[in-house]
Amino acid sequence: MVFCAIWFGFHIAESITTPISKFAEGTLRISQGDLDYKIDFETDDEIGTLITSFNKMTKELKTGREKLAHSEKLMMHQNIELEKSRRYMEIVLENVSAGVLTLDNDGKITTLNKAAKTMLSLKSENILNKHWKDFLKGDYLNIAQKVLSQISPSSDKAVFPLSVAIDGIPRYFSIHYNSLKDDTDQNIGAVMVFDDLTELEKAQRVAAWREVARRIAHEVKNPLTPINLSAQRLKKKYSKQINEDIFETCTNTIIDQVEHIRNLVNQFSTFAKFPEVNLQQCSIEVIVNETIALYKEGLENVTIKPDFDKNLPSLNLDPQHMKQAFINLFDNAVSAVNKNGIIRVTISYDEILQIVTVEIADNGKGISDSEKIKLFEPYFSTKTSGMGLGLAIVNSIITDHHGSIRVQDNKPDGAKFIIELPV
Repeated sequence: MVFCAIWFGFHIAESITTPISKFAEGTLRISQGDLDYKIDFETDDEIGTLITSFNKMTKELKTGREKLAHSEKLMMHQNIELEKSRRYMEIVLENVSAGVLTLDNDGKITTLNKAAKTMLSLKSENILNKHWKDFLKGDYLNIAQKVLSQISPSSDKAVFPLSVAIDGIPRYFSIHYNSLKDDTDQNIGAVMVFDDLTELEKAQRVAAWREVARRIAHEVKNPLTPINLSAQRLKKKYSKQINEDIFETCTNTIIDQVEHIRNLVNQFSTFAKFPEVNLQQCSIEVIVNETIALYKEGLENVTIKPDFDKNLPSLNLDPQHMKQAFINLFDNAVSAVNKNGIIRVTISYDEILQIVTVEIADNGKGISDSEKIKLFEPYFSTKTSGMGLGLAIVNSIITDHHGSIRVQDNKPDGAKFIIELPV
């Protein structure tokens, strides 16, 4: 009986300690991440129920982990796709020709693409995530005020033109404004798209003025010859019979004024229909030196300082037209320094862009931003004399050579005309 009792006690103890040791091992295995562990021990008592619950729990944990891993994989895939979409949108925004600027609902700038930075001469690292009122100063603040004045508080979108001078360079923009709303129709910010219409506006105005000039020249030129001949005949036939100073003065005035009008009409005609360019391979520095030679002798108090790159390439140019353009620019520079100052002429060559740049800078009184905007328009002049066609003709000549011309401030004083010609 004693032996049976002892054996029965060991049997009872083993039936309890064996599952407990398996529970301990299972707990350790599960804590280490092994969810495939299963307790293989069968019994019909409470320990068996506990083992069944433990194995069920382990199985559910494994299923849950598999679901989580699958969800994590899906989420990672979605994040990769979202990142690809975001990068794609960034690449698109960086490469579109229009400037794009976005603001959040608090007025902070969240997006500024490459075109917008170039158009507005801004650096995104200095303004992103900042309120526009905190960093806009001077001219930029005036631009912002102009934009805001065009936007109605009750309107979600607006389209309007904007004419400004940025870094002393005139610009013409078409602004497209749209407010941004979420799914609940709540305002979350705004987006503004800038289209640079500077060259288009310039071309349209020049074309319109050329048509006006053509018609004026056509209507005015015809009667000038008979008027001039009639005045000369009157002077020749009756000057001895009418021996009075007033007759001589009036006929001379008519002849002189007719000649003056003829010169003006010739300018109209020149601007309205400039002669076709006769392109040929020639040296830009030779043309500039010939122009400089015209001014060196007659202007004692004006110093002209040329600075040319070596090995400048030949260009397809019309020498006569280009010389006329440079003469007009030198006339403006001489007038700006009031025949007493320094004019610097620089010619450089960019081998990468294949562009030759000619800069004519003076240290005169300079040109205001408001004047820069209209400077190349026909019949606009900062001088009291002249028709205001000189720079319009220069712009036409440079355009006919597939180049561009712009004006900017010459620090610290004066103005600088920059001509870029393709090689």
